[in-house]
Amino acid sequence: MTSLKQSLKYLALGLAAVAAAVGISTAMPQPTQAQSGLTIFGGVDAEYRLPYFIDFNTPHSTNTRFYLNIQRTKLPREVISLEIDYPEAFNEIGGRIDPNAIELRTGDWRGRDVIPLKVVDLIEDENRIELIPEEPIPANTGLVVVMSNVRNPRRFGYHYFNLRVMFQGDVINQYMGTWPMEIASETNRRF
Repeated sequence: MTSLKQSLKYLALGLAAVAAAVGISTAMPQPTQAQSGLTIFGGVDAEYRLPYFIDFNTPHSTNTRFYLNIQRTKLPREVISLEIDYPEAFNEIGGRIDPNAIELRTGDWRGRDVIPLKVVDLIEDENRIELIPEEPIPANTGLVVVMSNVRNPRRFGYHYFNLRVMFQGDVINQYMGTWPMEIASETNRRF
């Protein structure tokens, strides 16, 4: 009789554990192939998420390098300027960008050929960087904005860097996407 009671007890505990596991797994959002992680509140839609790579991604590093990729499919016409804005929190917790160490390259990942720039303007009070190439960049060219000598903030955080592009013939910049960057995470990241 004792062994029957014990068996029923173990059976009940096992069923409860299975029910809890099934309940939790169905209550949690299931990741899809398009997601790069679990986003609970908001986030950047997949069509606007831009890839990036960071070298020396430790808190308060003074030699961090950002590789901000722009896929060629995002640039269907000739580009005459790029504008990147970044959150105020980046500066507030010790982050700094060196305007003299910003390059624009063709290609993807870390880039290839350097594109000569007429203007590299860091407007700190607006948390904005303006890049104007010497010549319009041909349509369907993959680009990489390389920011070297970046000083990372003192602590880890997610910082959204937004890209706006002005195409040949336009009078205003168009939003192209966002780099949802994990900065000062103590690892080299590629997204």
